[in-house]
Amino acid sequence: MTAESRNAADLSPKDTREMEGIVIVKVEEEGTDDEEDRFPTERSNTELSPQFLSRSTTMNERALLSSYLVAYRVAKEKMAHTAAEKIILPACMDMVRTIFDDKSADKLRTIPLSDNTISRRICTIAKHLEAMLMTRLQSGIDFAIQLDESTDTASGPTLLVYVRYMWQDDFIEDLLCCLNLNSQVTGLDVFTELDKCVVGRYKLNWRNCKGISSDGAANMTGKHSRLLENLLEATHNNALWNHCFIHREALVSKEIPPSLMDVLKNAVKIVNFSKGSSLNSRLLEIFCSEIGENHTHLLFHTEVRWLSQGKVLSRVYELRHEIYIFLIEKQSHLANIFEDDVWVSKLAYLSDIFGILNELSLKLQGKNNHIFQYLEHIRGFQKMLLLWQTRLKSNRPSYYMFPTLLQHIEENIINEECLKVIKSEILIHLTSLSQTFHHYFPEEKFASLKENIRIKDPFAFQTPESIIELNLVPEEENELLQLSSSFTLRNYYKTLSLSAFWIKIKEEFPLLSRKSILLLLPFTSTYLCELGFSILTRLKTKKRNRLNSAPDMRVALSSCVPDWSELMNRQAHPSH
Repeated sequence: MTAESRNAADLSPKDTREMEGIVIVKVEEEGTDDEEDRFPTERSNTELSPQFLSRSTTMNERALLSSYLVAYRVAKEKMAHTAAEKIILPACMDMVRTIFDDKSADKLRTIPLSDNTISRRICTIAKHLEAMLMTRLQSGIDFAIQLDESTDTASGPTLLVYVRYMWQDDFIEDLLCCLNLNSQVTGLDVFTELDKCVVGRYKLNWRNCKGISSDGAANMTGKHSRLLENLLEATHNNALWNHCFIHREALVSKEIPPSLMDVLKNAVKIVNFSKGSSLNSRLLEIFCSEIGENHTHLLFHTEVRWLSQGKVLSRVYELRHEIYIFLIEKQSHLANIFEDDVWVSKLAYLSDIFGILNELSLKLQGKNNHIFQYLEHIRGFQKMLLLWQTRLKSNRPSYYMFPTLLQHIEENIINEECLKVIKSEILIHLTSLSQTFHHYFPEEKFASLKENIRIKDPFAFQTPESIIELNLVPEEENELLQLSSSFTLRNYYKTLSLSAFWIKIKEEFPLLSRKSILLLLPFTSTYLCELGFSILTRLKTKKRNRLNSAPDMRVALSSCVPDWSELMNRQAHPSH
């Protein structure tokens, strides 16, 4: 037998196969080459094993989930998309390398955190949150909206719309949409874009909208705009429109007599002179620091900021002595203003009254507030104005309600004539405030809510006689009588919010709960829209003026929590 025949006989049957009469023989070489060729094959078989695939898939899933979590945090903190790759990842690697080891730190490099990846992740999360919100609203539940329009850094008009709806055991407030409008838009155009979004895209029914809140600007409520009119027509007049309480209070604050307005204008001139140049601002800061003042900076007055007037005037009065010396050194004629005791006394009063108005404005701000809370604050302030007027008109006028003015009068010698002038100006201002408050918050509004006072405190009606006075239908009277007699529900009323209380008992007392929920559901301010525009200025800066802010706004402001398992299932293959 030849050598070739012996080699062929030693081959196993699987190493030979016949095809069309031709015998193909696979010959394996012996030696080191045989071992080297076998290793890649065994390694590939190991990589394809179930254990290896499971381990590799787990690492990819963790990296993908980490990428989503980082993108979510970036959007929540209103950060630039490049922050993940340039700041977060290097910082995490430094921490892991310091606490653990280099091998653990290198594993973080597998997390995709590039600028484009973070942008895609945020868009995906935004669509996911939007789908969650639409699933809830498309179930046919009632909702209310608040809307406002403003311009971003790129001078592009933006419409923000928030929605409040009942979900599970309380009201939920969430961003409905952020619409970028054209530069030349009318009220009809705004309504058309909003209708396309709400009805066309989200498939919602305007009939379920029970409340609309906006400011009183002409672009929203003007007769030429017709935005509000079209919205009410779309809801078949089932919605209740509320003029934002905060904007109404801000309009009241603008009512200032001419003499007090001159004080405000002069204070603004002083601030502008002191902060108009960097040199003046630094010199005043150094001077105040050397003296040991708590505050060293003056504040600019901004008309559109609600708390601006009170803060500016308070700071000017606090630093009046330092400002006076500074203006003398600068040889400014504005220094003569501080030599007028009447002017300084009026400045003290304005800092007090605008500080009080600022406190009222802060009480009207916030989330998940209802109309009874707002009207209680407004009604209480109106009564205080009447009380203060009565105090000043008495034979022995008291200035206890204005602590800064009272301290100024006690520390300085002010003659009777000056005090009479000051008291007269204060009375005129307080009377003007009272009249303006009655104009923007008419008694009819309070009267209509008095008829529904049982919503605010259903346990105040313990006797049949008190319930009959409410003019309810017999079924509602029976429900209210049973409700007010329950000690268990009284405990719920003490521990839950007013809206959560009525939602909890909606099955047991359907008639009373339905009316209560519909009255509490509408927004009473546009606070959320104003908050949204503040966040928009942080997202869309001069360096990011081409950013499509809608996805970032959705993730930053959404009340829904993403379902990470669903997001992971959507993307089986992570991008790098």
